Amino acid sequence: MSSMVNTTRDCCVTGVPTFNAAEQDTFPLHAYIIFKLGDIIAVEKFLNIKGHNAIYPCRSCKIKAVCGLGKTHYVSLRPPKDGGPTRARTIWQPDNLPLRRHHDFIDTVTQLHAATTKIAKERIAKQTGIKDLPAMHRVGSLDYAQSVPWEWFHLLLENIIPNLVDFWTGWFKDLDSGTEDFEIAPHIWEEVGKEIAAAVQHIPASFVHVLSNIASDRSLFTAESWCFWFIYLAPKLLENRFTRAKYYKHMCELAEIMQITLQFSITVKQVDEVEKWLIQWVEKYYYQYRVERLPACTLTIHGLLHLGAGIKNCSPVWTTWTFYMEHPGHVLRPPYKTPRGIDPELQQKIANYIGQVLGKRSSEVKPHLPPVSFLAGKLRI
Repeated sequence: MSSMVNTTRDCCVTGVPTFNAAEQDTFPLHAYIIFKLGDIIAVEKFLNIKGHNAIYPCRSCKIKAVCGLGKTHYVSLRPPKDGGPTRARTIWQPDNLPLRRHHDFIDTVTQLHAATTKIAKERIAKQTGIKDLPAMHRVGSLDYAQSVPWEWFHLLLENIIPNLVDFWTGWFKDLDSGTEDFEIAPHIWEEVGKEIAAAVQHIPASFVHVLSNIASDRSLFTAESWCFWFIYLAPKLLENRFTRAKYYKHMCELAEIMQITLQFSITVKQVDEVEKWLIQWVEKYYYQYRVERLPACTLTIHGLLHLGAGIKNCSPVWTTWTFYMEHPGHVLRPPYKTPRGIDPELQQKIANYIGQVLGKRSSEVKPHLPPVSFLAGKLRI
């Protein structure tokens, strides 16, 4: 990380000698990082904050989490009506949350460095959620509070939408419907799954690549699949499937919000409307303000309240999502499922790219590539 930061700083300050073909001369090309992208875990590491399951878990505001029946903390705007281990009483106004500022990070780190004992440092970190300076603290163009938007791709497609399906099918953290009745009967869900599998046969691959039977096998559902299914198919396939219309309306509202945020250009007025809509959507039916249902108040649901601010600070969601990093990831999946090492297709792509940069043939580059090694975990390029 240190070498990367130093390189980034050099690009910003001194620039990189670059050849201008029109002028037949070199000039210093400067690059400035204005925002940082990534999923929740990556951003927590980047900002050096305690993150999810901390008392102050949110990177955008200072909301205090509520402890559930175990040791896990959840982010609810209102405390459970039946109390709980922490007996929290604070009611947070979603349109007036105590937002973090850039100087909050700086001031907290100053306190951490001034603390003389490990216990004192841990107490400050626990009370603020900030552990130390962000990873790229020497890059002065970043605002730690506003340059790290809640990324649309991971927030909705890899968390909230799959979690909603888990709620509707009774598989979300062993929670039932509680006082509501939003679960879809198994035989109805089976029908929905069959209709999805049948529908994809008539949908061009340019719209969506994979849509399997959601009732029997969700393993093939990618973020792209979830997006297409939720926005374009679910509003029709789930019509009249819920026992009460309000749950269907709640789902359609989120689908419409997603369509608005996906626009190539979006006005401030539209973002303001999205923020109001999301406030109405969050914590509507699944929490029910009971301590045993606090697991419904995930950090990703809370992140929706900051989605609008991210658009205002960092531009439309398509400019800050990580599809371009995640999409090539399917090429990297075989290595850690089979003993073949790096996929030949990926190796060829790397050789082609390096060859273009160096002005050589890919066959000349391949012998100099690092040896094939096994991959562990999730690797992004």
